[in-house]
Amino acid sequence: MQIPDIDNLVQNVLKNLPTGISPLNEEIQDSLKEALAMALKKMDIVTRHDFDIQTAVLQKTRSKVDALEKKLQQLEQHLSV
Repeated sequence: MQIPDIDNLVQNVLKNLPTGISPLNEEIQDSLKEALAMALKKMDIVTRHDFDIQTAVLQKTRSKVDALEKKLQQLEQHLSV
């Protein structure tokens, strides 16, 4: 999760806190950001960008494997004739 996403999440949490703790808002906000960043880091997740890159790499690899399998099949047929 990128920092703007964490910021949005923190803002949503702060909106739902009771109004009596508003003097602590900045301190709570900093603590929430730090806690969320650490929790997300521990989850060992990837960003959408990294996921999309790996998906593209796998699709390209799959295409190459399919082409090689087709070529191998043609060569096997040629040898068996």
